[in-house]
Amino acid sequence: MNAFDFSNKASDSSKNFHLEAFSFTFQFGLNIYFDDMDDLRDIIGDTEIEFWQVEGLREETYMDVKNFKDLELAIELIMEGHFQEDLDQFSLIVKEGYAPNLEAAQEWHEDNQFCEDMNDYDFGHYLMTEVSCIEIPEALQGYIDFEQYGKDAKINDFVTIGNYIYNNH
Repeated sequence: MNAFDFSNKASDSSKNFHLEAFSFTFQFGLNIYFDDMDDLRDIIGDTEIEFWQVEGLREETYMDVKNFKDLELAIELIMEGHFQEDLDQFSLIVKEGYAPNLEAAQEWHEDNQFCEDMNDYDFGHYLMTEVSCIEIPEALQGYIDFEQYGKDAKINDFVTIGNYIYNNH
């Protein structure tokens, strides 16, 4: 494919996704518009690009990815209906070291998600009354330190990442 053909294929802004890429090796940047991974592969062929930034034009979703596999997974997640918050959450899981890549982060999130993040008091109260189903007589409720219970649980058995609390086992 010559440069003119490449430019025509890559410049169709009516496509679903906008990919910004830059090759530090060749000091060259480009924008590629594509609808799906097959479309992208058809456009770029074997071109090796070092850093990726993808934006779903219709979904208004943005994500940094470090390799082609993460880009492919990000596109799949967007097509499955995941939103920016999901992609950000999966990226945080990778950043915190709980998963090596986005695919593993999605699986880890699904396997370990416990509840949405909440303050220590609410979390302690939730664990004791909703999860453990301990019925505390009203006369004793003022003597239970729900905040400390929630704080200890987050330290020992759970981890907070982004907007979620996860099992830490």
